[in-house]
Amino acid sequence: MEKEKKIKKSEVLKNIFLLEFETQLDLTSTFLRFQEHYESPEFRGKIFSLDEYKDWYTKLKGSFTYYSDWSGFNIPSYVLKPFYENKFDPLTTEEQSLLSLFKEHEHPFYVLGIYDKHDGTQNILYLEHETAHGLFYTEPVYREKVLKILEKYNLDDLKDWLRSRGGYHEEVLLDECHAYSLTGSKKLTVEIDESMKQELRNVFEEYSNKKL
Repeated sequence: MEKEKKIKKSEVLKNIFLLEFETQLDLTSTFLRFQEHYESPEFRGKIFSLDEYKDWYTKLKGSFTYYSDWSGFNIPSYVLKPFYENKFDPLTTEEQSLLSLFKEHEHPFYVLGIYDKHDGTQNILYLEHETAHGLFYTEPVYREKVLKILEKYNLDDLKDWLRSRGGYHEEVLLDECHAYSLTGSKKLTVEIDESMKQELRNVFEEYSNKKL
């Protein structure tokens, strides 16, 4: 009998919900189609099967490494709608588990996903990165402040790096520039301007410290 996958759910900021998983595989296998329906350069806004996505990702990367490539996820609540409407049929057991957690929630809200890396510093960085995405979506003034900061800097190299990863649609590039500039990443191969990073950090701390 398969062991039941545990998901810890909490509201970290107003209308921003965090799902914490025990393993990277539990996390990635649950979020894959939700996340790629939201921000994939190939599948954004489309209905697709898991096999279709796996075929595309394998051609892109040379092998299917998705379940070990990604460590954090973030989706706005409207992404869940076609899944509730049975357009993604059949749903996986993991997808059904996530959907069951938000059946009664009023839209809009934002969902974050991370797993326990057993490394306190890394856990904090991933949580900050995904929370930044949540604030960008749920807090219009935060978003406006972030965009004003970003427009002062040359983001071409960072955007090219994001495109090279194969996981981001053009529509989400500015949001990703903001999150990666704020928290950095071990995989990041371009230099982030320290002034921009500090400006973003100041805004993030102002909004992330708000009480529920």
